[in-house]
Amino acid sequence: MLATLAALLPARAFARSNGSATQGCRGCHSGGQTPTVLVTPDITRFGPGQVLKLTVSVSPTNGDAAGFYLESSVGTLSVVDSGTKLSGKGVTHSATRTAASGPITFNVGWTAPATPGGVDFTAWGNSADGDRTSRGDGEGIGFYSVAFGCTGRQFYHDYDGDGFGAESSGYTVACSLPPLYSAALGDCNDNDPNMVPGNAEICDRKDNDCDGEVDEGLAIVSYCRDADLDGHGVSGAATMSGCAPSKGFGSCDDDCNDDDAAIYPGATELCNDRDDNCNDHIDENARLVCGVGWCAQYAAGCTSTCTPGSPRVEECNDFDDDCDGVNDNGSDLALCGQAGLVCRAGYCVGDGTGGLSGTSGTSGGNDRGPAGGGCSFSRAANGRPWLALTALLALLARRLRRRLRAGPQIWPARPNSRTLRRMAHRCEVCESFRPRGALEAARELVELSFGERSVRLCRGHAGIARNSQVSSFEELRALYAESEGKRSYVARRSTPSAVPAKPRNPGRRAADLAR
Repeated sequence: MLATLAALLPARAFARSNGSATQGCRGCHSGGQTPTVLVTPDITRFGPGQVLKLTVSVSPTNGDAAGFYLESSVGTLSVVDSGTKLSGKGVTHSATRTAASGPITFNVGWTAPATPGGVDFTAWGNSADGDRTSRGDGEGIGFYSVAFGCTGRQFYHDYDGDGFGAESSGYTVACSLPPLYSAALGDCNDNDPNMVPGNAEICDRKDNDCDGEVDEGLAIVSYCRDADLDGHGVSGAATMSGCAPSKGFGSCDDDCNDDDAAIYPGATELCNDRDDNCNDHIDENARLVCGVGWCAQYAAGCTSTCTPGSPRVEECNDFDDDCDGVNDNGSDLALCGQAGLVCRAGYCVGDGTGGLSGTSGTSGGNDRGPAGGGCSFSRAANGRPWLALTALLALLARRLRRRLRAGPQIWPARPNSRTLRRMAHRCEVCESFRPRGALEAARELVELSFGERSVRLCRGHAGIARNSQVSSFEELRALYAESEGKRSYVARRSTPSAVPAKPRNPGRRAADLAR
């Protein structure tokens, strides 16, 4: 069983003076020094239901007169001394008591509850000079806590519920942990749950881990003056350094209008004829978009009616040329312009009936061919099937030589499926010039090489570059550019390109198909 004396708790009950209720003693008595007030039981080890005699003593700090008020958290207080009386939940003096020497004492009886637990006794004592006035008197507080019927343990008030208490918050002795108490000490601020031993230090100008230091170990960053308080400052203006900006400072990322909190780097671009996100472009991806495929187009302004562009003849380029929402729809002859070719994934390729002898579907009399479906070589070329394979390899080598001589080299980029999803819409022309609403998921990207410069394009733009016979990436970009910056990728239909088109020769399409 533990017992501890202290004089640290604030007054939390009514003191009594000559039977008159007052809020503590200081409301009426002041001007004197604080006396020492003690609460002492006649025995320190006792059990449930046992009766104790408590002695309240007040030091003669300001004179030989004193009064008191005693309260208990549990159990029953009783009068055992003349000159005292029951008052509310406690016992007080009925007349001022004096002593010729030493502390002034008062005796009170108390009966413990029938079950084990802990009890807190709080006494408020007033040391007076006996001049029958309230001047020159002083109040002191005494506290005593003890457990009965068990070994008992000391617990500390945990007002903020963070699992740690503080000696300055008070304590109790009990058999088990009471509500709003903790067995652990060390809380440096029992009114803030973010300040507790072992907590991570954050940038808030507080001692979060209760180690006596504030914001230690955090990165120090420079911040720039932020006049409109949008969190974004202007480089070259006033600066400060710290783990977080003070009011009036923000990131040094060059706010292009530090007088308007709605304009800053990274803001959402609105259709309002202003550069909301500070990227030197106005209303990009914010104007109304209408049409699909080749017909997709921005409205001329924020309030303008949007008119889709005109479709063109569908070609084999993995793109929606005729603006019906479907890529490369139509017959192979119409898409490729030549019999014997089929459109596959944006390219016109041979249908297999040209330079090789073979069958499809049934075996066609070949007793070693498949019974149905698939494709098999017949015994052409005098029963030597390897001649057909040699012819196929020669054809592929011829097409490769023509492609290498043609300038831009095109070959599929086939990343794995995860990479392909991340690379969707990464066609450099689509990203730069097409409306965001018109972007389509690229099923396959194509890498276009101009000497040392390589770019990735969707098959639609790769086919347009090939058919237009551009020889540099700058020419390709010029097909979609205008003097004021970004514009609709369909603008080339209504505005002549700044780059002269190369003369078309009658055999261009056939040459493209051969490559």
